[in-house]
Amino acid sequence: MIPKTKSQNWRAFFVRIILPTVLAIILFVVSIFLIIIPTLEKNMIECKREMIRELTNSAWSIIAKFEEQEKKGVLTRGEAQARAVFYIQYLRYGEEVKDYFWISDMHPRMLMHPYLPDLNDKDLTGFKDLSGKNLFVEFVNTVKTSGSGYATYMWQWKDDPAKIVPKLSYVKGFKPWGWIVGTGIYIEDVKQEIALTTSRLVKTSIAITVIIAFLLLYITQQSLKIEKERREKEEKLFESNEKYKALVEAATEGIIMVLEGSYVYS
Repeated sequence: MIPKTKSQNWRAFFVRIILPTVLAIILFVVSIFLIIIPTLEKNMIECKREMIRELTNSAWSIIAKFEEQEKKGVLTRGEAQARAVFYIQYLRYGEEVKDYFWISDMHPRMLMHPYLPDLNDKDLTGFKDLSGKNLFVEFVNTVKTSGSGYATYMWQWKDDPAKIVPKLSYVKGFKPWGWIVGTGIYIEDVKQEIALTTSRLVKTSIAITVIIAFLLLYITQQSLKIEKERREKEEKLFESNEKYKALVEAATEGIIMVLEGSYVYS
C-alpha cells in the first residue's frame, strides 16, 4: 500500500480535526448572539411587564380593602377614599425606591400623583406628552375596553421634571369608585439592565470560548502529533515492505511473503 502524501494527510487532518473544532466555536458564538441574547432580552422585558402588573394589582387590592370597609359601614366613602389615597401615595419600589403609583378617575382627573402634586384635582382631558399622545384619555379607554392594560408614553424621570423619557405603564380600573390606578417602568431602566446583563453574558461567553479554544488547540496538537507518528510508521512500514519485496524478487526460488499472519507478496 502506497502511503498518503503530506498534502493528503493534511487535508484529512483538516477535515477530521480542525474543521469540526472551528465549526464548534462558530456555532457557540452564533448561538450566543442570535438565540441566547435575544431570548434573554425578551424574557427580561416580559418579566418587567409582569412585575408592574402584579404591583398594580397590589395597589388595587388596597383600594378594594377600604371599599370593603365602606360597604360594612366602618368608613364613609370619603374616609375610605382618603385612606386609600394616603396609603398608596407613599408606596415606593425599585433600586432607588423612587418608583411610584398614581390614581386618576374616569373623567379623567388626577386624584393623586406623588411627584406632580400640581396635577392633583386637575382635568387631564387635554393633557398630552411630548409626543402628542393624550395618555390619560388613553388610560380611560383602555380601562373601558379591557378593565386593565399597558400603555407607552413620554414622562418625567421619577422625581426629575427636567428629564423626559419613554415609559411603559400598567393601569387597572376600580369600578365601584370609578378610579384608575397605575404604575410603570422606564424603558431606559430596562435597556440599561439588559445591556448590563448582556455585557456580563458576552464577557462570560468570551472567557468560555477562549478556554474551549485552548482545549481544542491542545487536542489538535495531540492529534497532530499522533497523526505525524502514524504517518512516519506508515512510511517506515512501506519502506520495509519495499525492501522485502526487492529481496523476494532477487531470490531464485519461489517465495511467499507473510507479515503478521497476512499474505503480503509472492
